[in-house]
Amino acid sequence: MATANAATTFLENKLLGHIFKNVEFARPGDGIYVGLATAVSNFGDTTGETDAPTITEATFGSYARQQVAASGWTLTSDTTEAQTVKNAANIEFPASTGTSNVISHVFVATHVSASLDTEGSGGNVLFIGALDATKTIATGDIFRINTNNLTIELK
Repeated sequence: MATANAATTFLENKLLGHIFKNVEFARPGDGIYVGLATAVSNFGDTTGETDAPTITEATFGSYARQQVAASGWTLTSDTTEAQTVKNAANIEFPASTGTSNVISHVFVATHVSASLDTEGSGGNVLFIGALDATKTIATGDIFRINTNNLTIELK
């Protein structure tokens, strides 16, 4: 599962403002949360946003975004062609207590529960990416992203 070049408008604007306009951009640090989605519209992993993306977040019983601390990511060397960061340990979601979902996407946000805004100053979704294959979560199932299996890449 990869999120190659899948930065949101919110993140792109924050980075450009920080680099070129001296606009302060607070570092999320340990405030990074990985979430699951059952659908995403107006967004392509290779083309980015075609309009304001809509993310339909998972709703299976016991679902919650999972916090990944800054130490939970491995950053590639800046001498490689593509810059990537990967999860340094498994990211595991609680076992579903009901309500089956078909998971199609993973997203990275800066808030544990805020609305999934991808544009404007109220945004908190940084990256969105499609799974290599959808995964049905039924009662008792645990969704796990294995170590080094979530890749965020900037080219």
